[in-house]
Amino acid sequence: MRYSHPKLRRINHLISELDHIYHEAALSFKLTDSEFSILYTLCVEGDGCALNQLVQYAALPKQTVNSALRKLEEGKIITLTLNGKRKKNVNLTKLGQELCLKTVIKVIELENSIFLLWGEEKSDRYIEETREYNNLMQEGLNNICKSN
Repeated sequence: MRYSHPKLRRINHLISELDHIYHEAALSFKLTDSEFSILYTLCVEGDGCALNQLVQYAALPKQTVNSALRKLEEGKIITLTLNGKRKKNVNLTKLGQELCLKTVIKVIELENSIFLLWGEEKSDRYIEETREYNNLMQEGLNNICKSN
């Protein structure tokens, strides 16, 4: 029995396909998905990203981020520094910056080239439609979860 609209099934397949593309990229760079996501976030948001922001931007569970950060720290890829009494910043080491140049930066450059190819209007439309879909999903899920 099928419950979903055919276009919804297609969207879900496309989302899964894109997730798989990024997963394959991470594997090809010998990184876990969470390590890739953290390094990607650091390259996009900037070195010295606050840990709480990193968790939010990487869209990963806090425990997953903490486990990946420990591994990256052991590998001398990142350092954690205190920012005040309770907050931490995540910083790339020189080795981490070199790793990003060989991995994550290449993916970001590819993404940038796609947006340049699409042009301003198509890129803006894609961003707006995705944002609206995500917001409606979050709102709907909040309502479903409240009723249970």
